[in-house]
Amino acid sequence: MISKSFYAHHSAFGAFSSFVIGKCGKGGGVVLNDVRPPENNVYIGYKRDGVINLLPFIKDDTKNAEEEFTGEVSTSKKEKNIKIFREDEMERELGWASDTWTAGKFRFSILTPFGYVKDPSVMNENEKKLALAPVIFVQLSMDNSDSHKDAEMIFGFEGPKRILSELTDGKYLGGVYGRKYGFAIKKSDDVRELSRLDILTSWANDNYQNHGLGRAPSLIFKVPAGTKKTYTVALATYQSGVITTGIDAEFYYTSVFKSLEDVLAFGLDNVDYYINLARERDEELRKSGLNKYRQFLLAHAAHSYYASTELLKRTDGTPLWVVNEGEYIMINTFDLTVDHVFWEMRFHPWTITNTLDLYYEKYSYKDQAGLAFTHDMGVADGFSKEGYSSYELPNLTGCFSYMTHEELLNWILTGSVYAIKMNDKEWLKKNLSVLEDCFDSLVARDKNNDGIMDVDSSRCETGSEITTYDSLDESLGQARNNLYLGVKTWAAYVMLHGLFKENGLNEKAEKALEKAKQAASTIVGKFDEENQYIPAVFENGNTSRIIPAVEALVYPYVAGYADFVSEDGVFGELIKTLKKHVMTIMKPGICIDEVSGGWKLSSTSKNTWNSKIFLCQYVIKDVLNIDFGDKEAEWDKVHAMWQQVSCSEDCATDQVNSDTGTPRGSRLYPRLVTSVLWMK
Repeated sequence: MISKSFYAHHSAFGAFSSFVIGKCGKGGGVVLNDVRPPENNVYIGYKRDGVINLLPFIKDDTKNAEEEFTGEVSTSKKEKNIKIFREDEMERELGWASDTWTAGKFRFSILTPFGYVKDPSVMNENEKKLALAPVIFVQLSMDNSDSHKDAEMIFGFEGPKRILSELTDGKYLGGVYGRKYGFAIKKSDDVRELSRLDILTSWANDNYQNHGLGRAPSLIFKVPAGTKKTYTVALATYQSGVITTGIDAEFYYTSVFKSLEDVLAFGLDNVDYYINLARERDEELRKSGLNKYRQFLLAHAAHSYYASTELLKRTDGTPLWVVNEGEYIMINTFDLTVDHVFWEMRFHPWTITNTLDLYYEKYSYKDQAGLAFTHDMGVADGFSKEGYSSYELPNLTGCFSYMTHEELLNWILTGSVYAIKMNDKEWLKKNLSVLEDCFDSLVARDKNNDGIMDVDSSRCETGSEITTYDSLDESLGQARNNLYLGVKTWAAYVMLHGLFKENGLNEKAEKALEKAKQAASTIVGKFDEENQYIPAVFENGNTSRIIPAVEALVYPYVAGYADFVSEDGVFGELIKTLKKHVMTIMKPGICIDEVSGGWKLSSTSKNTWNSKIFLCQYVIKDVLNIDFGDKEAEWDKVHAMWQQVSCSEDCATDQVNSDTGTPRGSRLYPRLVTSVLWMK
């Protein structure tokens, strides 16, 4: 690792909760219905020969909590010998489903098992429990075989207020915060609970008397002299009742678990299943053939993706899938849905149609051109009113304006890639007429018949449409006559052509192919022969050069329409032109940052997005067959450094400055799972 000091999320599937830890000198803890790191002291380590050794996840161990009650400065404070491990004294490995620190003969791991998840509507009750339990695990291991004295390990953190044994008649030990979250282990002679106002001083002085005012109920684990011991602890969350507005829904897991204690008990009873699942994911990544930087980037992305997920149950019993937009907490932002499709097809494809169906049911609308879709479904568990997002406003020309054309493309591309790749004929049959309406709406937004958008939605009023790249300059921000959106429109026509042809809609299939040819001809016609690139915007003399010109090639390719992205196919001239464009721009000072050496989406903006870099890396290498050799690993190292160093306090971060890697926005973000495309 370039750095071991960075936050990472650790979350269960669909629970919208996270145990956040990893930044040295900072705290951590559990967060619910959010993704921001708490800053509570976290106590992880061991005591041996009178010395407490802790991982560096505490902020302050000098305060005397008792003084807050007495108002007196204590003069009789007992001594405590504490050593905090430095970063260079530890090793850290972030796996696909784990995060492990090793310091000498002590080892601490967080396990976040995930895998293929079926639609809950076809699961039996035990399958639901295994798949949906809002539980993760921590493991503490110590080798005390070279000592003649017993040692002890500790796990606990500020936040929980009560020891668990009091609530479970002593059957389980641990700490809990009300009924909402906690950690547990089954009762054992080798484990005890400790809760004190000053837990480290009490532990240092072998004072194990519990105090109800304790601020960090912890578990103390015995490691007898001459032995090696490993203990596994379950960490769970539980939120009951309706937690949303706009659409009433509760967490789906509440239909199979009745309480926090119920989840903790189930997790511990099935701990072997979950440990094996986590190991299976870690092993899959290790054997992927990806270089070490890409393995890290994919693992880091997965941790933040699941931290943002929320599986809910509507009042009619049907599941409702939500991926919240990182720090912004917008619900199912469509710009993210279209990029999550590659991950979700691999692990839980039913979530794709769950989102698409809700977009059509509640978050579609009609403007002057026809069917359209909103940017998102609301924010912070508050669903917007029908036909409106939390983001979009009229009378704007930049950030927060409407993304009507792009969201229309997103429904088409997400739905068509899913239907073709997953061979879901039943869903396609029900939604073929929707795709026809989408096609008609798309055509109506091209008044001059050049295949690309030139009409802003009437919802913009005096404003104009933007793209998903809302915070970049006009090279990627402006929708009209935009190269990125032009190629994405071409891809939508290609996908619609294939679907219509395969389903007997021959007239529309031919028209879709005609529109795709118009778009391709327009894009090729804008190629600057002298300078060997296509300008980012086809107006006002724009000279910006952009990498995402090639982004949308991923959809026909993944769907199996390889001929359409081949130099020898019907769109061969477009593909050849885009390859020339790539070879021109992938140079320092253009789309390779001269300072950092990382990828820069636009030649005229330092704002670069990791999720889109990963997607375009895949397209350039696998679709366009351009191999940059050793440069690939060099670039990957820079992108890994951005996450581990520059964005160390923000978990997976999408928008960064290309020269320094420092965050510009989209922190704690799920979309970096576009990196799953690297997996073969």
